[in-house]
Amino acid sequence: MFAVFSFVWTALWWALAWTHVPILSEYSFFPLWVGFICSVNAVSSFLFKDSLLQRMRWSFLWLFIISMPLWWFFEYLNAIVQNWHYLDRPVSELHFILESSVDFSTVVPAVLSSIFLFERLLSKKWRFKKVHTTKFGLWLLVAVGIISFVVMPFFPNQTFPLVWIAPLLIIDPINYALGFPSILQKMREAQWSQIAAIAVATLFTGFWWEMWNFFSFPKWFYVIPYVGFWKIFEMPLLGYGGYLFFGLIIWSFSSLVFSTLGGSAAIKESAIF
Repeated sequence: MFAVFSFVWTALWWALAWTHVPILSEYSFFPLWVGFICSVNAVSSFLFKDSLLQRMRWSFLWLFIISMPLWWFFEYLNAIVQNWHYLDRPVSELHFILESSVDFSTVVPAVLSSIFLFERLLSKKWRFKKVHTTKFGLWLLVAVGIISFVVMPFFPNQTFPLVWIAPLLIIDPINYALGFPSILQKMREAQWSQIAAIAVATLFTGFWWEMWNFFSFPKWFYVIPYVGFWKIFEMPLLGYGGYLFFGLIIWSFSSLVFSTLGGSAAIKESAIF
């Protein structure tokens, strides 16, 4: 029943977003992505009798809260590199901030729900070598991440890919050093299938972001130096590569937040860290 409701709800708001029904289409993003989140969890529950929503229960709501500051951080970075722009009707700055914050709240729960599903779809163990990280290596990764942020304002057209790499270079070594779940730890334990699941799940989620955006209004479009060709919807083909790293950032960021705030129970229950 939950699955049927989720699919119908998503289809309804998909139609409203694309048919530009006044008022409803303008506020369709949040309910549409709530539908996506519920649908992914419903599919996971149907296939594996398990889902991120079932495991986290009320703690799942925290994913919406931590999602807002994360995406506002990327909006700050975009103010430097100017890679995406919004098409919408003029509204007050306060209205834009409030509506955007609500919409941005869906990013983390959507991606982590997809990761939970894809980790089970790609459950086969891959045989690759373990990668060990030294203390010097950790410091080096963090240093490169910090330098990336420093040079970005001076060379935005050349450094824009670092938007999707630099945060990971800082967050994940911190997780590793503090003993929190990290990508580096997964590399040390040769858990490559889980790393791949994170990347592929985010690419899957990104497809729906870009596809639903294409005929919606308000919407966004991209202006990307050098690689702004061969578009699939509004996104250039090579731009989809950013989603692979974006998922790793979301995973590492969520691990850092829950571990720091004493959310060890939520981490253990989620089974994705």
